[in-house]
Amino acid sequence: MVFWVFVLLSGYGLIQIQPLLMRGLQTYPAAGMLAAILWALYVLTFAVLVYRLELFERRSAVTVVGALVWGAVVCAGIGVVAAPAMHGIVASWLGEGSAWITAVSAPLIEEPIKLLGVVALALIPGARVRSAADGLFYGAIIGLGFMVVENYLYTMQAATASDGNFDTVFQLVILRGIVTGLWSHATLTAIAGAGVGYFFNSTKSRGIRWGVMLGGLGVAMLLHAFFDSPLLDTNVYAATIVKGIPVFILLLLVLRIVHTREREILAHIARETVPDHLVSPLDFALLSNRSVRRNVRTSARKSLGLAGAYSMRQLQQAQLALLSAAHEDGMDSDRADDATALVLASQAALAQLRADAAGDPLENAAP
Repeated sequence: MVFWVFVLLSGYGLIQIQPLLMRGLQTYPAAGMLAAILWALYVLTFAVLVYRLELFERRSAVTVVGALVWGAVVCAGIGVVAAPAMHGIVASWLGEGSAWITAVSAPLIEEPIKLLGVVALALIPGARVRSAADGLFYGAIIGLGFMVVENYLYTMQAATASDGNFDTVFQLVILRGIVTGLWSHATLTAIAGAGVGYFFNSTKSRGIRWGVMLGGLGVAMLLHAFFDSPLLDTNVYAATIVKGIPVFILLLLVLRIVHTREREILAHIARETVPDHLVSPLDFALLSNRSVRRNVRTSARKSLGLAGAYSMRQLQQAQLALLSAAHEDGMDSDRADDATALVLASQAALAQLRADAAGDPLENAAP
């Protein structure tokens, strides 16, 4: 049911934004293509960065694309209709001449719509939103999709006003992508998305879970309003950085909290659920963060060569996959069985390499 609602909303959103996306391309094709290429490269770079920052688990490409589509198509499409309506309502409250209209109206529409995408993914079993870290990840991807479509439209609006000037395109990409990118929609929805992940997976009381989820949404809305406010707007670049730094600091704090919680959960799984010959507590200590895993691979490369580093990487990925499967589906699941087979195969490959390096037969080598 959730999937088909997603499909219908995606179709509706595409109908709404397609004319806006094509308008700039038709009016100034060269500037439109330049803007499209630059923002496409931005999406790819940002998405890879977010993906690489994942501490333990790698999400499936299907769900990542789905999150991008929700932000870029569903949120942007609904926003085309809902944003002007909310702008009119807020203008009637504050007065048409108020400089605060956008700061108040935009968060009221954009933040809830983006967050609904994380909720939708949490309701789809295949998306595996099983922690606050998962909610943060999908929130960042949804926010990225929305941000890039919005920024492309702003870029083409400015390019049209300057008769398709390429310099204008580059300036908008720098301002809205590089200068504001670290504390724009991706960051805001990541913070709120962590609350959704917490809501669906915490064992705390319903009141606490609702409070965390709605509190995350409220924080994102307030930060969005502050960022769009007319405060400190004498210099757009300086104001953007000053307003954005608190947002980025909060993201780092939330990221640290959710990663610490995720590490604690998987450490418990390694101690209590997964057999020690597959992933022992000592093994998990060597898996607990990216720098430690990298050091272990470096050590394997020095002693066993490139093949050793490769086999160690395969073992690390298999052990992390097993821990995730045991946590999400249980040790008796097909997914855990597949991961177990990969762990054993990787251990055997490393044992063979160690035996070869020592000049001993395989049967005398310890796994």
